[in-house]
Amino acid sequence: MRSSFKVSDVPELVKDTFGLDVVVETELDSYDDQNFLVKVNPKSTKPVNINKVCQHGYVFKVLNGDDSKSPDIIDYDDADDDDDDDDDDDDSDDGVDGVDDGDDGDEEEEDGGGGDNDHDNDGVVMMMMKTNLMKKTRYIQTKHIVRLFEFKPGKTLDKVPLTTQLCYEIGLSAGKLDLTLQSFVISDETLYNMKNKWNLSELPGLRTKTHVISSDQQRAVVEKIIDEFEECLLTNQDSFSKGLIHGDLNECNILVEKHSICNSSKSFCTKQEHQKVENINESKVSVPDDGYGLCGIIDFGDTAYAPYVFEAAIAITYVMLNKHGIAPSEGAHYVLKGYIEHMKLTDLELKYLRIFICARFDQSLIMGNIAHSKDPKTSIS
Repeated sequence: MRSSFKVSDVPELVKDTFGLDVVVETELDSYDDQNFLVKVNPKSTKPVNINKVCQHGYVFKVLNGDDSKSPDIIDYDDADDDDDDDDDDDDSDDGVDGVDDGDDGDEEEEDGGGGDNDHDNDGVVMMMMKTNLMKKTRYIQTKHIVRLFEFKPGKTLDKVPLTTQLCYEIGLSAGKLDLTLQSFVISDETLYNMKNKWNLSELPGLRTKTHVISSDQQRAVVEKIIDEFEECLLTNQDSFSKGLIHGDLNECNILVEKHSICNSSKSFCTKQEHQKVENINESKVSVPDDGYGLCGIIDFGDTAYAPYVFEAAIAITYVMLNKHGIAPSEGAHYVLKGYIEHMKLTDLELKYLRIFICARFDQSLIMGNIAHSKDPKTSIS
């Protein structure tokens, strides 16, 4: 169940839980959780793990009731971030920048989100983007865990024109993230057995919910895809490579900024990777003068142990759903091209990629209809 706190509740909650004095607060768009953008008094008494108050503010996240029942998973989320930080190399030039370096420039900052970022004085970050994360969690009304993240300025992917370069970077970032997560050691069965409604493996469980789709024709297609997906998993599950994946690389979890393509330390791709893109003449990768580059990935709340091909399928799904920019098939092509730079997929995985993409469409459609039936203001798509 989603929480229902009011904006006026936030200052007291942040003060009581994290000791920071809120001066401005705004509720952000969100799906399952409640997220608030808060700015705090720089003279607030800072907790031990905050060196200085973030000038851009923080995202105060109130987890939904279901996720709040699994505090062990939240602990893993934090440990996951820490493990990724251990791989940080200040000399590396191929990390995703998730931290503003103090130069606001002319970039619009109307969007953005709470990234799991950690940074040092030179502003270089690795893929997981863990900032001075407030690790402290607490139950509110015994129902909702609250967390605090530094706010990462930027625009979400759905607010900008989609380009082949952006699609390539999305795939590249997804592949590099999955590669990095391979170093994370799972110490018990918690993550293996975790049930998450957005885990693609859980799609067959939605078969009993297809009645929320009013169109008989759509419902028939959805149920057919569920059957094909389930048969595929039952017969090939052990043949797919598995590991930790982000699990929800949708258009609202990807942050972009203008002219961020390999033009400073705040670039996503290395100069070598960018040159590789430019050299693919037959693919005609476009990098418009006013284009955007990927600058961050947020929301690791749906991280799961799953087949790696799911990560590619999920990222491709949301690029194909993008309603502006390029043709769906073209976007899918470049996401896959980027992903396999870091994570190779077998012929079998490529064979079933189409059904996994369809499965994510299915899952998103069913979940969207369920949410819409509970709250008509919620968009189905």
